[in-house]
Amino acid sequence: MKNQNENIEDVDEEEQLENVFKDLRHDFKEAKDAKEEIDELINEWNDLYYAVRRNRDGDTIKDKPNRSSIKMKDVAKQIEWQKPNIMEPFTSTRHPIELIDAKNAERARVLEKWANFEFTEEFDREEFYDQATDVLQREGTLWVETSWETKTENVRTIIPNISLEEIMQNPIEPDEINQNNDGTFSVEYNEIKEILNNPDSNVCRNEHIFPDPSARKEKEMRFMASIKLLSISDLRSIDWLDSEKIDTLESRISSEDREDTTLGITRNNEAERHGYRNEYEPNDTIRKHIRIVCYHGFYDLNQDGIAEPIMAMWAEKHNVNLGVEENPFPDKSIPFDRAVYSARPFSLWGNSLAFFLGDNQRAKTGMVRGILDNMSLANNGQKFITRGALDYVNFKRLNNGERYIITNKADQIKDGSYNNIPNAVFNTMQMFSKESEDLAGVSSGTPALSNDHVSKDGRSAQLTMSQQRMAAVVRNLSNLTRKMVGRWISMAEVFLTDEQIAELFIEEEQVDMNVFAAASSAKIKVRVGTEVNRNMKLQQYNMLMQQSKALEGELPPGSMKTMVAEMYDLFDMHEEATKMRLYEPQPSEEEKMAQQLQLQKLQLDNQKIQTETQVMQKDVEAKYMNAQARMMEAQANYGYKGAQTEEKYAKAQAHKIDSAMKPVAMENEIMKTNTDAMNKSSNEK
Repeated sequence: MKNQNENIEDVDEEEQLENVFKDLRHDFKEAKDAKEEIDELINEWNDLYYAVRRNRDGDTIKDKPNRSSIKMKDVAKQIEWQKPNIMEPFTSTRHPIELIDAKNAERARVLEKWANFEFTEEFDREEFYDQATDVLQREGTLWVETSWETKTENVRTIIPNISLEEIMQNPIEPDEINQNNDGTFSVEYNEIKEILNNPDSNVCRNEHIFPDPSARKEKEMRFMASIKLLSISDLRSIDWLDSEKIDTLESRISSEDREDTTLGITRNNEAERHGYRNEYEPNDTIRKHIRIVCYHGFYDLNQDGIAEPIMAMWAEKHNVNLGVEENPFPDKSIPFDRAVYSARPFSLWGNSLAFFLGDNQRAKTGMVRGILDNMSLANNGQKFITRGALDYVNFKRLNNGERYIITNKADQIKDGSYNNIPNAVFNTMQMFSKESEDLAGVSSGTPALSNDHVSKDGRSAQLTMSQQRMAAVVRNLSNLTRKMVGRWISMAEVFLTDEQIAELFIEEEQVDMNVFAAASSAKIKVRVGTEVNRNMKLQQYNMLMQQSKALEGELPPGSMKTMVAEMYDLFDMHEEATKMRLYEPQPSEEEKMAQQLQLQKLQLDNQKIQTETQVMQKDVEAKYMNAQARMMEAQANYGYKGAQTEEKYAKAQAHKIDSAMKPVAMENEIMKTNTDAMNKSSNEK
């Protein structure tokens, strides 16, 4: 009964998994269908780069025979001019990443050191930005996928003679132990070591990217599907995939798995002209490339009513669901970032440079072809001779190219020439060239990102605005780099090992993984700058330093040190800039002696002040004692005088009472006398 219940649960779980992949495949199909028009636009822009003309069916249009076939390449020219100017800010500096954390500046500094080391030393930024700038300008939209790359290898070590005590002291368990005749042991160790554990970012092919078709910006994306060309060997190295599903996929690989989008097919055809062979596949099954759909998004796997971040993989053509799991990245977000050459409002896809220059290139191509056809069909190099002007002998001499020819009639031989081309044609071509330079932001006679062209005339002002347009492209890539490095930092707090931290940092900087968790909230900045801007800043700092003597009383302490550190940064000498900011000047011997003398003087002055204070304190104490004595005497006198006053007051009161009672007593005495007299008189009667 228990086994039957387990089978039922397995069936329910398998059915639930099938429903999950059914929903994910639906998302992928809708995104793929919605992207067809974008693929057509990108194809059109790439054709403008390669100066290829196609009909509605996608076939290349052949040029007319005996006519000019020249193709102007304004789009390719502007892109190749822009590439070094856009790449240079990101590849020329050794310390482009800056982290700001007011709460924990020291930990942010350690993480900033790691991020710059990864970006400038471990990460191939030259190749990355070469591809990124090319895709950004040609196709209008650049997608970058960020991941964490790991790779391990088995290190085998054999020790022929080792004692039992040494074996016991080694923390690694041996795989094989054999005892030798002399009492020692022969031991074999097999240890798995990490040879790669670093972040990575890759430029994606737009034909392999299928974002949520309902999203208008990156934050609104509920999923992102991408195509990866992986082999069976690559799939087996991914630990969370189902090995049984991989075996099923391996058994179904029988036919070629080719591109199925118009953009992918066109790109492969163009690549075949440069050594790429789309038809090539190894004979063995293990190494053959398979188109695997990688899904990153949000889905309610546990059916609790809340969509969780997930990732899934399946082989679309072979109908094999390889696996689904929770998103393993620390930030739990979709690991794709985007930059556009020219943004379209409320759209994930941008416009390319060819979108602006396409009409100009087509117009110039037509005009140049007309000029060349006009010249090729003209009678230039031909001789026009009036009949009878030459006899047979001189005509033969003319054909042989001899210099002296005798004519029968003067002015009867004329040379053919090219037809005159109106100046309006060249003026129009120059107008298109100027407009292309203004739209692209690059001029053949001026730096691309220079700020020196500030003038009052309208043309120079327009050129400066074009350069600002190109600077905006650099800012878009800077923002992409900032988000990319932010993902690196969030991954580092989980995936970076203690051994790597110990290898990268000195003892004072060696901290546990909490350094990354605490510093991950820091603000990330990407410092980029061109040579022109750097030179301008250096000139400004030089002017400030020249005026520093006159402003010595006006500047706050440490201003000169700050300016010198900033100049070190502009020279790409960031270690020296850090030393300058931390440097505290040490006094010379004379200054030390002066400081000691000043200290001794201060000590003597302090002793004098203390002595004077003690004397003053004694005087104050004596005066205080005298005052206390006088106060006690005054209190005593006050008590004696008070007693006398009270006695006098009592006597006065008594006297007052007596004075008041005397009339009464007298009246009583009189009444008594009268009464006695009356009584006596009565008795006598």
